[in-house]
Amino acid sequence: MASEKSEQLYQQMKLDIAGMPPDTRLPSIRALMRSYSVSQLLIDRTLGRLREEGALRKRFDGLYTYLSEEADSQAIALITSNWPSTVRMEQQECLKRRAALRNLRILPFTHSFRASFRSIRQQEHLKAILISPPSPLTAEDIDQIQNSRIPILIINHQYGELNLHSVSPSYFEGGMLAAEYLIRKGHGKLALLFSQPHNWCMNQRAEGFLKTAELLGAEVRLLDVRVQNGETADEKVYPFLTDFLRRETPEFTALAALCDCTAKTAICAFAAAGYRTPDDISVIGTEGLNASQYFLPPLTCVGVDLAHYMDTVLDAVEELIRNPEQQIRITEPQKIFERESVKTITRKTGARA
Repeated sequence: MASEKSEQLYQQMKLDIAGMPPDTRLPSIRALMRSYSVSQLLIDRTLGRLREEGALRKRFDGLYTYLSEEADSQAIALITSNWPSTVRMEQQECLKRRAALRNLRILPFTHSFRASFRSIRQQEHLKAILISPPSPLTAEDIDQIQNSRIPILIINHQYGELNLHSVSPSYFEGGMLAAEYLIRKGHGKLALLFSQPHNWCMNQRAEGFLKTAELLGAEVRLLDVRVQNGETADEKVYPFLTDFLRRETPEFTALAALCDCTAKTAICAFAAAGYRTPDDISVIGTEGLNASQYFLPPLTCVGVDLAHYMDTVLDAVEELIRNPEQQIRITEPQKIFERESVKTITRKTGARA
């Protein structure tokens, strides 16, 4: 007969698990021991009991809340590089949650940043594959995608000239929105911090920003950090801006960064040089990270509605599974997430409101 303490733990964990989304990975044994203030023996026994009842399922990387057997046959691979990326992590977690609501299972696979995704060998039955490419696809990559026997959908990138299925944000639109927003807030002298490698996505953001600023009559100072693939942007952005601020007094009143995290780094560099955000220099990001709402100050940024974007991806995947012969090319619209890092400048006096 189970002890009173064991029964209390079982009832509490059962209640907690019932409140979790389907296909949620449980914390480690040590984390559970700390959370419930009990021994490993009690945790092990309780987890075993919950597994026997079907509330939990064992996978190669841990215990998960229940997902139907049908979902196991609806597995979708998500292939990304192992290069650290807050955007990728937010997308992956949101995609898993949204998929679980549809009784689908997302299987994440990662590969070396400098290696091709083709180095991954999928061991499980898959209904479709999602690929978020970190760099331009090679001819061999494209050939494998086009000749795959199961649907493959590219996310976060567009290949208009190739016959590839894709769902991607409009990066050009994101740059446009950032410039238009700053100008509408009264900023006529802007800076664009090119804080990432010069790849297709970043070039699109920058082009949208620069063209919109030109059309609306704003001046733009381009600050190119010259980050290369494989380099950590933050490690180059801070000394770059520190050196710039030591040499020059900025004439711009607002700065746009091509990455939310480097926007935060820019705020830190400004603060170290005696410039406050947004009182002295406003800052906007162009990735739309959920985490950016917790920056100091909370970061105004441009991005997609993440849940809607992941639902669009899943809609496209399910449509491809039903009809592999169709062509899917979807561009997800972007929006402004208005927070506290941008201030309005009154046009009459030039003073910040």
